[in-house]
Amino acid sequence: MTEQFSNTAILKKFTSFLESGSYRKTPERFSILDKILLLPHTFTIEQLYDELERESYHVSRATVYNTVELLIKAGILRKLFLDGVQMKYERITNVSYTYLICTSCGKFKEVKDFELSAFMNARTYNAFHTSHFSMCVYGVCNSCARKLKKKDVNNKTKKQNK
Repeated sequence: MTEQFSNTAILKKFTSFLESGSYRKTPERFSILDKILLLPHTFTIEQLYDELERESYHVSRATVYNTVELLIKAGILRKLFLDGVQMKYERITNVSYTYLICTSCGKFKEVKDFELSAFMNARTYNAFHTSHFSMCVYGVCNSCARKLKKKDVNNKTKKQNK
C-alpha cells in the first residue's frame, strides 16, 4: 500500500459513503474534498476556508465544518489536537506521523519515524485493536533554541558589565 491513497480512490470512497448514508452528493462537498487533497497533510478549518475563499469559491463555514465531519465519518480524515489551542485535521494514510511541537513558539513539524511505526504496529494491547497512532513530542525548535541562547548570552554580558 502506498503512503497516500490515490485521489480517485478517495473520491470513490467518499461517493460510496454518501450514497450508503443517503447523504446528498453536492458540488460543494466535492469541491471541499478536492481542496483538502491539495492542502498539506495536516491543516485547520481556517486554512481550508481561506484556500477556498482565495480561489473565489464561496461556501459557508458551516458547510466546510459539516463536510469535514462527513469526511471523518467516511474514514478519509481524522481530528488531531496538537497545539492545545486549535483542532487540526489530517488525511488518513497508512503512515503514522510523529509531531514535534515547540513549547516556545507553538510551531509543529510532522515527521515519519518508520522505526517507531514498526514498533507501534507490532504492539498488541489486551482487549484493544489499534487502528492508528499519532505521537506528540514536545520541546524547543532550533530557531527558538538559538533565540533563547542569544538571550542568555546577552543577559550574562549585561550582568558582567554591571
